[in-house]
Amino acid sequence: VTFLSCMASNYWASTHHTKWVLDKKRLATSNAKDRPHLQGPDDLRILSIHFCMMIQKLGEGMRLRQRVIATATVYFKRFFVNNSYVDCEPRLVLTTCLYLASKVEECTTQAKKYALKMKEIDPTFPYEMNHILECEYYVLEELELSLLVFHPYRALPVYVSDASCTEKDFLDCAWNIANDSYMTDVSLLYPPHIIALACVYLAATMRDKDLRQWFADLQVEIKDVWEVAQELLDLYSILERVNEPLVK
Repeated sequence: VTFLSCMASNYWASTHHTKWVLDKKRLATSNAKDRPHLQGPDDLRILSIHFCMMIQKLGEGMRLRQRVIATATVYFKRFFVNNSYVDCEPRLVLTTCLYLASKVEECTTQAKKYALKMKEIDPTFPYEMNHILECEYYVLEELELSLLVFHPYRALPVYVSDASCTEKDFLDCAWNIANDSYMTDVSLLYPPHIIALACVYLAATMRDKDLRQWFADLQVEIKDVWEVAQELLDLYSILERVNEPLVK
């Protein structure tokens, strides 16, 4: 698939790859101060999912493109690799991440509007424009000014076409799964083309498409694809337990 050679010239040399693809042991040490306050084994993941959904809701309220929302979600997750919810107000951080992502993705809106919209979503949100602007410096510092984020979206139509899955609902299904992937930590663990392949795999499973030979012919680490797919299945299991809507 030609997309892999395309990625070699940009993604592999980027700070996304060199600084922000972590191993699972490193990720297991994140949110250290939060863990003593949690009871169930999935509580931290449920909290993370909640804040990701809040980013989605705020982004939609601000009429931002999905790519901006996805970038903001990655910023939020990167920030909390080295920080904890008990020390850093996650609602302020997520609002700031969305504001920052909108600037990076050239969809700039005034910080004041983010504060006002967040107050509509959560009336207990106490922060104003000046708090967002101040928090922006802390977020930039934690991200080490590494603001470039590669997403699985670019690869999806290439893979879907190469696999001869030409039905529009198949691409839509894979695209929705890619959106859902930001509620997991796969963006911190795997390259975006691996995440895209996992979305194709799950879409094929949901649409009863046999792509075993197509996957066998790919020159990628299939084990990583299965691991991402499992992370997504675990996400859907958690969402089902907490009565959130699943991908269709």
